[in-house]
Amino acid sequence: MTEKEEFVRQFREVQPKFSRFYARLLARANLSFPQYALMNQLLNRGEVSMTEISAKLQISKPAVTSLVDRLEKNKLLKRISHPKDRRISLLQIQPKGEKIVREAQADVLHFLLKTFEALSAGERRTITRFYRLLSQTLDRPPALGKRRYR
Repeated sequence: MTEKEEFVRQFREVQPKFSRFYARLLARANLSFPQYALMNQLLNRGEVSMTEISAKLQISKPAVTSLVDRLEKNKLLKRISHPKDRRISLLQIQPKGEKIVREAQADVLHFLLKTFEALSAGERRTITRFYRLLSQTLDRPPALGKRRYR
């Protein structure tokens, strides 16, 4: 098996496990991944309009409205009026929402660091370089075609 084939095999094994890990983590807070992603954006970016969050998360405006309704009902975020244009609703994370996002991030980071610390110094440098390159690539991902995964 080539290095590339082994990488692909490992990715295919890890990805669903990591998804299940996140699902369990978010279930504790009674959140879906899209709700978490929305609040994570608010925590990182500050107040954001519904239109901006729709574009950033690449989901429809009605889907954003549905997410926001539930999060607002649970007092995790609130809608506020734009200071210059009252037609625009801004989203603002609330302390309860901020606490949930920060705790989830801390849990994931703790889990990752436990594995990271089992590596040698050289391996840690390689993994850190890989994540830096991955982040840069994700900042400018290629356009996705109509390819269907089966």
